[in-house]
Amino acid sequence: MLCLSPLEARAQPEAAEIGEQVPGFEIEALRPPGRAVTPSDFEGRYMLMNLWATWCAPCIEKIPELREARQRYSSETLAILNVSVDRSRSKATAFLEKREMPGRHAYARGGLMGEFGGKFARVPSESGAKQMRGLPNVTLVGREGTVIDIIVPGDSTGLREMLGEHLSSR
Repeated sequence: MLCLSPLEARAQPEAAEIGEQVPGFEIEALRPPGRAVTPSDFEGRYMLMNLWATWCAPCIEKIPELREARQRYSSETLAILNVSVDRSRSKATAFLEKREMPGRHAYARGGLMGEFGGKFARVPSESGAKQMRGLPNVTLVGREGTVIDIIVPGDSTGLREMLGEHLSSR
């Protein structure tokens, strides 16, 4: 199952691309509230950026994989950043109070259609006229800030396989 939203191709922000520097961003932390989260917070570590929403069943199904990743890789090696693209910050916060999701948590204003969603939630499209933005969407960024891999909706690659290919167990 995929959670997709259509997007007009014009006026799109710089998108995350494998082999390129991670696009700059500044988003709000959910925990602790009021703090900004930027790529520099993760320098020297791999960063697994997990885009999710409370309404996205496949995103919720990824939580056990995130827990496994946290158990397998130390926080000094792998930082996990879970970014909610919910319309309501309070929905994401309430969800996290009930479910354990490892890592840091942030909130991207504008959801899938916002600037952050445009950078990190894109799904490859065969049509040049429209692109899609979708969830779940996972981006792995290397220690130097380069995008190493991306898992998009419908991708058969699992989180364990992605991390196993790019990181050694620590």
